[in-house]
Amino acid sequence: MGGKGILLAVVIGLALFAGAVFHAVDKSPKPQGFSGLQFAPLSPAASARTPLLKRGGAEIAAVMQDSPAGKAGLAVGEVVAAIDGVAITTARQASSLVRAGKSGQRITLTLYDITKGEVRPKRVSLMLDAAPPVGKKFSVDPPRTLAKEPRPLPIAAANAAWSKRILRGATIKPLALSGLGAGQCNGFAPQGWRVAAHAPDNSLFHVMAGEGFQHALYKSGDLNGAAAETFVQDFLQATFGSPAVLTPPQERPFGFVAQDFGNQKGGKGFVLYRVADGRIALWAAAFPGGDANWAKPLVGAAALSMRCASPEAPAPLRRDPQLLDTGISLGCIKGQCSETDFAATYLTVLRLGYVHNLKGDMFLLRPGRDFWQSGAEGPGFYHQIGGENEKLLPGRIN
Repeated sequence: MGGKGILLAVVIGLALFAGAVFHAVDKSPKPQGFSGLQFAPLSPAASARTPLLKRGGAEIAAVMQDSPAGKAGLAVGEVVAAIDGVAITTARQASSLVRAGKSGQRITLTLYDITKGEVRPKRVSLMLDAAPPVGKKFSVDPPRTLAKEPRPLPIAAANAAWSKRILRGATIKPLALSGLGAGQCNGFAPQGWRVAAHAPDNSLFHVMAGEGFQHALYKSGDLNGAAAETFVQDFLQATFGSPAVLTPPQERPFGFVAQDFGNQKGGKGFVLYRVADGRIALWAAAFPGGDANWAKPLVGAAALSMRCASPEAPAPLRRDPQLLDTGISLGCIKGQCSETDFAATYLTVLRLGYVHNLKGDMFLLRPGRDFWQSGAEGPGFYHQIGGENEKLLPGRIN
């Protein structure tokens, strides 16, 4: 055999060997049950916002609609710390554990709670199905969506010094807020908003956007024997000139109640209120129904920043462990909390929080997404100014 023949035989042998190795390493066992989950290795951003997971964890990359995972409420971006009590160290391990489950078997996932910076004591359970939902078509059998682990992207720019920032996405740019006040009422709202109304006894504070239908309100008063829901409906009708239809009340921490509402003018919003000793205090956000996805968090955060020295307002109370730094005032962080601080636990539903800098500028951000574990000045929230990152402090300054 000539030199060319020997070279050809070596090349073919190497190709066959590489193919066999790739097949043995990459081929996964056939799934026994269907979850609708896809896992991925933790992105740099996910790693930065899960400080207690020093090693391991897997990020949920996709959740199929109407699947067991979808029905259980799992969402893309959540971080799985354990499955059935087994600590997760890699996305491949998470995939393998789910793929090994059989139809009808229940598995339990422990998720990292980004808003609180800890692993949730509450776990999410789901029961595996035998097959994907009816109507779903796949090009392979079994479908690749069964706990698939996507291949990680290559390291950017050969691990250059700025690679991690690029992989983490755009620099955090929290929304600047402006202070608004009248009498002994104050709050924060996006730039361009104005005070629309204020009661001399500080029982009403109303701010609104300069353009468009966006309103944030605080109201307190005596019920005089009326039901709280009747008081709320009358207040909304008097304010917006249209009868309001309220959803069933939902109980919230510290005795608060939340209700969404809508009216015939196309307005939509929510009301958060608490009744004590015949007195009601409420915070309301209203916006166009078609803009609810982006307007509800923004307008709601403006409403929940409002505080007034209103008649018969309760004296400040000691801080409760449930109150997060990004949802309360500096006074509350130091231990003396007003009723607004307790109402602002609803910010966890809106997934927003307040931060400020040493100059007193206020900003709005998403605490779970915008926390930097590896910031230049240590873990925290940052804001870019002129190419430099300024560390921000949690809490409202009013």
